[in-house]
This record gives sequence, structure tokens and C-alpha cells, in this order.
Amino acid sequence: MRALIHDFETAGGSARHCGVVQLAVLSGILGNDGAFYRRWQSYANYHPGGPIASATTRVHGLRDEDVADCPDYRRAVPEVYQAAARQGFDALVIGFSNTSFDNVIAHRLGLRPRRSLDLFLPAYRLKKRDGLESASLASTYQALTGEAPLNAHDALGDVRMTAALIPPLMARFGFTDFAGFLDWATTGQPVPGMRLRFGPARGHTIESLDDDALVRALNGWRGGNIDVLASLEAEYARRGLPARPEQGQLF
Repeated sequence: MRALIHDFETAGGSARHCGVVQLAVLSGILGNDGAFYRRWQSYANYHPGGPIASATTRVHGLRDEDVADCPDYRRAVPEVYQAAARQGFDALVIGFSNTSFDNVIAHRLGLRPRRSLDLFLPAYRLKKRDGLESASLASTYQALTGEAPLNAHDALGDVRMTAALIPPLMARFGFTDFAGFLDWATTGQPVPGMRLRFGPARGHTIESLDDDALVRALNGWRGGNIDVLASLEAEYARRGLPARPEQGQLF
């Protein structure tokens, strides 16, 4: 299967509005065993169209002067995705926490993937199942490969770690074929202890919500982590609450 793996570093702020200072894209072929064979690569710094927040510089190390003479991301980044799409690598877009971040930025800049895989979801499921210390990219990489993280928060280091995580994640969940893993990883699964990241009950586990808060959270879900929705629906059903009307049903 043709696929691309991408990661952004930004000037700070919301994924819907932030400027881009770095993008790495690895495009290639995914084998049935999850091994990624690189065929094409883009890795560059960009001018974000404004200043880089100091807190963000402390994460990725890039300063205003480092990108002062770089091409403006608003013109240059779309060309990267167009080049990948011309080769068919937009069939599947892979990242780590890309559902709520990298994919949002890429969509602003013209990427329209046919399918997307966010490896944070299986990493988080593994953390909850096996008690891993963290579901971050660097921590999951070290736990599953036994190797030190590769230049964490450098876009190229992050996409390389993301590619390397696919086979061990498949193995930990008993998958021997990538197609089966992809279907499982892109279908919402109830996860015990899942915490909300939106609304008045932000930070609370779904199991701890009272009935009214559970209904508000379920009705307030607007996309993002598919395991949150699955966990909300499973808890709603477990409590035997009244059947919810189908979308668009008036009575």
C-alpha cells in the first residue's frame, strides 16, 4: 500500500491557525508486515509568517533567525503534498496524534487523504492495557524498540520513529497483516479510564461522569479521538440509558 507519514513543527498556537516552521514527509510502500519502504522524502524548514513563540522554541529548538530566509510555508508546503499526491502516496496518511494536529494543518494547505491512520490511538490502547508509562511518541518508541528516541520534536526524527512503530504495535496486538491492523486501528474501541479532553467535564474519566454529564459529553463530541466516542457510547449502553434518536430523527 502506498502511504505517506508526516509531521509538522510550528510557531505555536492552534493547529487551525499556526504557522509552520518545519515539515517532514516520508512517502513509500507499506508491506503486509507493516515495514515501511521509503521511496520519496521531503524535509525542510519554512518561514511561519510571524514570530515563533518562545515556549514553542523550547520544544523544537527553532528560532526566528533560523527560518528568516526560508520559503513561506503557505506557498511551499502545498507543493510538497501535491508532489506526493502525483505519485499516489496520499492513499493513506499516517502520523502520531495527527488526527487533531498534523492532519488539520495539512488540510488547510490542500491535503485530501483517502484514508488516515493515527498511531497515537493504538499507543494509548497499549498504555491502558499494559500500563506503559506514557503514550507519547518518544516514550512508546523506546518501550517498543528498546532504543533511545530519534531526535524527538525534529520533524524528520518524529516521522522515522512513527514508521518504526508500525510493526511492533502490530505484534503487540497480535496482528500479522497490515490491512487487519489498519481496520482495527481506525475503528473506535472503548478504552477503560479514558479521560475527556473537551467540555465542562474535561480531565474526568468517562466512567466517573454522572448521567447528565455523560449525555452532554456524548452530544458534545465533534470529532477527533474515535476511542472517546466509542467509550462514551459503551458507557451509555452499560448504564441502560434511554435509546438516543438517530441523527435527523425528529420524534
